[in-house]
Order: sequence, then C-alpha cells, then structure tokens
Amino acid sequence: MTSRAIAPDTFARLPLSAPPKSGYCLVPMHAPDPITETITARLAALHAGQRLSAWSLIVSFLGDAIGPRGGVVSAGALQTLMQRLGVGHGAVRTALSRLAADGWIERDREGRNSFYRLSGDVVETVLSAERRIYAQNSLLPAGAPRSLVIAPAPLPDATLDLIEAAGALQLSPQVFVCFAAVSGLPAALYLPGATVAQTTALTPGAAMLNAMEHARQAAEMARLHAAYLPVAATLKAGPAPPPEDAMALRCLMIHEWRRLALRVLAIPADLVQPTDPEPETRALIAAIYARLLPASENWLDANASTPSRPLPPPDARLARRFGGG
Repeated sequence: MTSRAIAPDTFARLPLSAPPKSGYCLVPMHAPDPITETITARLAALHAGQRLSAWSLIVSFLGDAIGPRGGVVSAGALQTLMQRLGVGHGAVRTALSRLAADGWIERDREGRNSFYRLSGDVVETVLSAERRIYAQNSLLPAGAPRSLVIAPAPLPDATLDLIEAAGALQLSPQVFVCFAAVSGLPAALYLPGATVAQTTALTPGAAMLNAMEHARQAAEMARLHAAYLPVAATLKAGPAPPPEDAMALRCLMIHEWRRLALRVLAIPADLVQPTDPEPETRALIAAIYARLLPASENWLDANASTPSRPLPPPDARLARRFGGG
C-alpha cells in the first residue's frame, strides 16, 4: 500500500452529520438507571444536533479502545457495541465500507469472520490526535511567548482558514495573535509585508477575551460538562455499571469529547480566565473515564478478539491517558 500524508487535524474533521435515520434505532431500555438514561439522552441529543454518525463512532471506538489492545477487533464485537449505541447493522456496514474506501480502516478475513483495524496510513494522525484528546491539560506554560502579526491588508478566507488551523487567534480582519515565538511561527503566518512583534507580556482586551472564549469552545464545553456531571456523581456513589454499558458510555463520551478536545485552542496558562470551562470539563471527563475503564476493559476481554486469540492486554499508553501512570 502506498502511504499518503493525512493532515493532523483530519481526525478532528470526521463528518458529524448522521446518515439516513432508517439506519439507526434507539435501543429499548428496561428498568432505567442513571447510566442507561445518560446513554439514551446523549444519543438523542447528538441525533437532534446531527452530530452522530456511525463511521465517526467506529473511529472513536477503534482509536480509544482497540488501539491500545493490539489494534485489531472482530466485526462481531464492533456490531454488538454499535447496536448498544443504537446503530443498526446496515448503518454499520455502510460506515465500514465508507471508511475503507476513504483509507481509514483495513479489513482482514479469517474464514467467515471479519476483523478491522485502523489503516497504517492514519496511524500518525490518530496518535497525534490522542496526544491532545488524552492530555492532562490543554495549556502552554505561563509566560510562553506570544507573537502579534498585523497583515498589510484583509486576507482571503482560504488564508484565514489556514491561519486558524495553525493555532492563531484572529482579533480583527488583519490582526492575529499566535502563542509561539516569531522564529517558530507557522508558515501560514509568514505574510508578505506583515508587521510582527513578540512578547511574553500581553494583557488581553475585550476583543481578545471574546476570541479566546470562542476558540476555547467555551459554550460547548459548558454544555458537555453539564451533561456528564450527573454521571460522575452516579459512578462515585454506586457500583460499577455493567460492562456493556461501561463500554458504550466510554465510547460515546470520548466521541463527544474528541471533537472538542481537537478544536480547543492551546493558550498560555496565565491567560486562562476564571470562567473558562475547559479545565474543569477535561478533569470531569478524565474522572469518568477512570471509573469506566475497568468494567469497559472487562467487556473487551469477554467480547472482542483478534483472528487468532483474545485481545492482548492494553499497552502502556492506556494507563498514561489524562496524566495517569
């Protein structure tokens, strides 16, 4: 296979629109408990916002749960988990075909059984994404350099998109702040005729505070925190959920968290505002993840396999997630 480069932010830009609704079904629940109610509520919210797609869920599961355990999983385990998340078999088959056609996954066959893995072409993309998804925090050191770039004229949308992807903060049509030294500015900020200045002291005004709030995904972070806060209380007060529910909630939570964690702008610690919900939300996700981990790993032990044997034990990177280990 010819390897091809995939942009680091591709993992963040997996389509979030749902396939036709006929491929999905909310699984009937009996004797609801807080965990199953949360799963149902989050699925409903994602459907309502058109932010749930079978193929994005599959990538979340493969990267989060299967990557640290050898990278290969049986189709049966994948189908079982997706069914628990309300995704029908037809939608899963369609999603797998699409992922294979786009170079995201590879399939192996062993007799009548199929096994899936993330493609070797996307391994570095996935690992780069993991470093941001499971980081202990999203902050740069306090006092990290910051560079001000003033373009000589308003820039076209295509250039603005490149500058945003490079981690710069737009304060006006021609003014940008990048949290890096001038010598380390991304290529997109080397603008002909631009004025550039570097400093370690920068007092943000209203325009910069508003821009940081948007770039730090403040509104969505606050909504996610509110949605999962009751889960943390339930897990802390009660017994561990059943393994299948733990695996389903872990996959769903990381699916939601991933899209925010890969978009949040890293800023120096001294610029974080008291109202910034990202640190608290990240800590909440980390705490829930730690409590779901044992039962969800038990589900993998009991249900998932490679072509020749059960899944191998998790590698060291699982224990290091969110600053563990």
